[in-house]
Amino acid sequence: MEPSKENSISVSEPCVPNNTNEENEIPDDSLTNFHKDIEDVSSSLSESQDVPKDSDIAEKEEAPVLEMIDITPEKSGGVTKQVVKPGEGDELPGFGDRVYVHYTGWLLNKESTMFDSNRKSDRMEFNLGRGLVIKGWDLGVSTMKKGEVALFIIQPQYAYGDLGYPPEIPAHTPLLFEIELYEWKLDDISPKKDGSILRKVIDKGEGTTSPNESSLVKVKLVGYFEDRIFEECEKEFILGECCNAHIIEGIELALFKFHLNEKSLIYLKSKYAFDKGSEEFKIPADATIIYEVTLLSFEKAKEVWEMNSDDKLEKSKISKEKGVAFVKNGNHKAALRQFRWILACLEKEPGVDPETQKDRKELLLSAFLNVSLCLIKMENYVDAIKFCDKALEIEPENEKALYRRGQAKMLFNDCEEALEDFKKLLQLYPENNAARQHISICQEKIKNQNKKDIEVYNKMFELFKKRDEDKMRNMKTETGVWTEKKKVHEEEYKSEAQRIVERNDDILRDANIIELSTQLANFY
Repeated sequence: MEPSKENSISVSEPCVPNNTNEENEIPDDSLTNFHKDIEDVSSSLSESQDVPKDSDIAEKEEAPVLEMIDITPEKSGGVTKQVVKPGEGDELPGFGDRVYVHYTGWLLNKESTMFDSNRKSDRMEFNLGRGLVIKGWDLGVSTMKKGEVALFIIQPQYAYGDLGYPPEIPAHTPLLFEIELYEWKLDDISPKKDGSILRKVIDKGEGTTSPNESSLVKVKLVGYFEDRIFEECEKEFILGECCNAHIIEGIELALFKFHLNEKSLIYLKSKYAFDKGSEEFKIPADATIIYEVTLLSFEKAKEVWEMNSDDKLEKSKISKEKGVAFVKNGNHKAALRQFRWILACLEKEPGVDPETQKDRKELLLSAFLNVSLCLIKMENYVDAIKFCDKALEIEPENEKALYRRGQAKMLFNDCEEALEDFKKLLQLYPENNAARQHISICQEKIKNQNKKDIEVYNKMFELFKKRDEDKMRNMKTETGVWTEKKKVHEEEYKSEAQRIVERNDDILRDANIIELSTQLANFY
């Protein structure tokens, strides 16, 4: 199955890999007769429009009959269901939940063609009610319990309609599905899909559009911790600037997935809520909280592709002002989002007006420098170096770019590379005292690292010496007689080890160190 248009469902998508529990599967041998009955029923359904012959009446009366229940809201017969294996409990999956299923599909034609199945592969997963599968599936699976197996006859208006899905599914063809629902989970809308932001939809709202970056939104919030309400309010703010309205980051991230008038419960782990706790709301550190969020209204902001050249320039100027303000307040994550707007608007803009080219270049250079600053503060040194490189492509001797690149390299423990940047910076800008101080810091770090490397070498040689002595002590000659070997003078051995260390002092941190460290680990 694959995501599709409103009236379509894929029959050939590779299923999403998942760790399945095969204990709940129906054994193949127990389904053999059941699948034979399906074929008989499919055949009889497909022939029901033909005028029966007298000789066929008795045979057709003996065909198995499925007691299908109409589950469509309008009772049109568009989707009918029969439970084959009852499920557990009384709970049903809700709108937006992530469901996990196995399925087999047949065409209701004379041949009873099986056109798709994932029974022998991983379970399929999708978000219920989001239009990612045919309407008949969204409706049918929403009526199933955990562990349930059911048959669904889905008419064309709830499947592939007048077009079908060539070549597997002809137009105007009803379908028969066997679906097994293994489980469902709350919709994980966290950036890394680590369960830190989960959503349970109460009211799915209206339409299909959602707010975007810089949208003006109005929300109603009710916050819960344990058995009490700690906050209840309505707020209006711009997405990307939640800190100005004292909105926690998890709520802002969730709103990008909301539809107008949607009401959902948002389950938030501490890293997207109150990581260090909240004295105001009496919430301890590392606590998981719940918010009931209702999106009352929103005004979408223009996307970059909707802006003309002047719009992009104006947006970049506004974003720079906001970003600088966030930096001054110490909110580097919010500042980073503003500076990234400038990159989105200006970095790959063709055919700019020559009269504004200088302003655009200055804004872009400023954005690269400020992004690198924010990334250093957020301890993302690798990406910080990359943005400093981009700034130096525009202005090769830029003072801030050289300094921040050296700083990022030093913090990333690449002190030799950092030292080169600081020396170049001091050569270009002799009055830069910060560069001079960082040169001393880098030199001290390199000196300390060399001492550590020498200690590692010496320790390795001592261990190798001991290992060799133990081997020699346990050896015997062919006659079984062993004369005690001549002792090696400790001073001579250490002198030789030191000589090797000094000879290789300039490459103490190359691949040989890694290899020797591995041998040391194996020795222990």
